Amino acid sequence: MFETFDIGSISIPSVYMAIILSFIVTYLMLWESEDKKRLFNEWTNAIILLFLVYKLTYIPFNWSEFINNPMGVLYFDGGAEGLLLALTVTFFYLFYRSRGLFYVEAYCIFSVALLAFYGVLELRTLPQWPYIAMAIITLSALVLIYFMWRRFRAILAITATVFIMQLLGRFFIYSGPEVLGVSIIQWWIIISLVYVLLSVNKGNDDE
Repeated sequence: MFETFDIGSISIPSVYMAIILSFIVTYLMLWESEDKKRLFNEWTNAIILLFLVYKLTYIPFNWSEFINNPMGVLYFDGGAEGLLLALTVTFFYLFYRSRGLFYVEAYCIFSVALLAFYGVLELRTLPQWPYIAMAIITLSALVLIYFMWRRFRAILAITATVFIMQLLGRFFIYSGPEVLGVSIIQWWIIISLVYVLLSVNKGNDDE
């Protein structure tokens, strides 16, 4: 579904590489936080949930193939539509488990890092100026967040700006598989923006 990044004889989807790098950066930035272990346990559960739902969406979206070959669910998935459904379910879980503004701040760091690293990896196959510009701006935003650490309002504003820039910018460039004319990356940005805004309200109520 996404372009791959080759390490020797192993091909890894670029988005997986971006996710791994983003986890590392987020973990390092939260190093001194006492809540980071609980947070990353929740995120690990969310990734497992995302994977399981994504795989199981093969059944409703490919019912006839599943009836003829039930074992196909082990090798195939629900495609772009299935991934969108899995993302939606996962964000419901994250919102339900969200505890305070710390969770929102951590997700903001992770999101900007993910968009930055994925943007850089995109340049391997799409070295055109729009991709270069978005990658540079998003990387700059990630550096700015590092220096704004523990200033929640500033981090939230930077993240929202990056989300909106990436969302609108990707209407004019190729961004991978689409559902209803919107790329999966854009759907993730939309859902992330909704999650962040709702979680801020929830976090304010909790605190």
